[in-house]
Amino acid sequence: MRFNRSCLLGTALIALFVSFGGCLGTGTQKPTDFYLLQPLTSSAEEHGAVVGEGVVLGIGPVRVQEYLNRPQIVTRTSTNEIKIHDFHYWGEPLNSTFTAILAQNLSVLLSTDRILIFPYRSKQELPLDYQVVVDVVRFDGEPGVKASLLAQYYILKFEGNERKQTVTRQTSFSKPLADKSYETLVATLSALVADLSREIAGEIKAASAR
Repeated sequence: MRFNRSCLLGTALIALFVSFGGCLGTGTQKPTDFYLLQPLTSSAEEHGAVVGEGVVLGIGPVRVQEYLNRPQIVTRTSTNEIKIHDFHYWGEPLNSTFTAILAQNLSVLLSTDRILIFPYRSKQELPLDYQVVVDVVRFDGEPGVKASLLAQYYILKFEGNERKQTVTRQTSFSKPLADKSYETLVATLSALVADLSREIAGEIKAASAR
C-alpha cells in the first residue's frame, strides 16, 4: 500500500509540473507580426499624362530570389549574411504583394486603370500596349542602417499582338533606416518599390513619345 501511494504522489507531481510548464510556455510565447507593402498615394504630383484612355499594362511575371521567397521577412547583418525572422512575417507571399504594389503604383503614375496581372486571362479581349517583367535580386535591409532593392526589369512594347521593342535595365535603390523597427523597414521597402515604379513609368512614357 505504501508503494502505491508513492506512485500516485509521483504521478500527481509529474502532471502538475507538465501543466505548469504548459501554462508558462503559453504565457510567454511571443506573438507573430505581419506586414504589407504600401502603394503610392494618388496625388496630383504623381500622375502622368497619357494620351487617350491610358495604356494597357501587363504586370508580371515578377520573380523573387529564392532567399526572399519565404513567409518570413529577411534582413541582412552583413554583405554575405542574412537573418530570417520567425516572428515577423509578410502578410501575403512577397512576389504577390510586390506585383500588386507595382501595378497600383504604375496605375497612378501613368493614369490608367487598364492593368492586367500575370497570368493574363483576357489578353485577346484587351491587347497589351506594354508588358513589365521584373526579377527582384535583392529586397532586404540592415536594421538601423539601410534598405536596398536591386532588380532587373524588361519592358515589352506591343503593336497589336506583335512585339516591337524591348527595354532591359538593371537598377538599384537604397534608403537609410531611421531605426531598427520592422515598421520602418517595411515602410522604407515600400518607398523603394515606389522608386522602381517611377523609373519604369519614365521608360514607358519615353517609349510612348517615340
